[in-house]
Amino acid sequence: MKYLGIVQYLGAAYSGFQRQKNAPTVQAELEEKLSSVLGEPTQIKGAGRTDAKVNAKGQTFSFSYEKEIADIPSFIFAMNRLLPKDISLISLREVPDAFDARHSNCGKIYSYSFYFGKKDPFLSLTSAYIPYLPEKFDPKAFEKALHVFLGKHDFRNFTAKEEDVDGFVREIRRIELKEEKPMHFRVLFEGNGFMTYMIRFLIGGAMKVGLGKLSVEELSALLEQRPRHIVAYNAAPEGLCLEEVLYEGI
Repeated sequence: MKYLGIVQYLGAAYSGFQRQKNAPTVQAELEEKLSSVLGEPTQIKGAGRTDAKVNAKGQTFSFSYEKEIADIPSFIFAMNRLLPKDISLISLREVPDAFDARHSNCGKIYSYSFYFGKKDPFLSLTSAYIPYLPEKFDPKAFEKALHVFLGKHDFRNFTAKEEDVDGFVREIRRIELKEEKPMHFRVLFEGNGFMTYMIRFLIGGAMKVGLGKLSVEELSALLEQRPRHIVAYNAAPEGLCLEEVLYEGI
């Protein structure tokens, strides 16, 4: 039988989601606890990687188990007793055998949170602190810059990924900017897929525009620049959060 789980985590203590040698990861923690609760070695497939220090509210994973998990609420309770305090299994359900958390998804929603002004250590795990005076930042210019990325584009200059079977082409369907508190912002991205560091590069480039260090036209030119020239505007990882993985028909 195949199961789909949704997990939340703070990424500060982990070298990303995907299992690595000699480094703590979210996948390793999940597989260890699943194997303990199920009573047999269990491997999972995640919907995708999140980098070191990146958070998630809706990361998904799938795994196979030959028996039925009859009491799912009790199973989730048992898992959460074993998982560290910065990881929580929030749901689990049975899915068709052909389902795969990575290959069955039709898109993802990410958010990026950042703030200016007084540095707040209580935000340090979930929002990026921008060490510039608030008056240096123009939210309207930042938002205009973000809209450059809407639609289908070749994002090869905005990812650290070396090769891509889709030619680095991705479609961003939605970008929304919200000021949740004075000078505390949250950007929502929805797209059919995002590559390594892609959102952090997009935020970094738009931030340069918002701070008056780059024009919208210059940013747009970087998107189209050939031959490939990867931008150096990589926003801090702690502001990034995987909000939701999208699926159709399940």
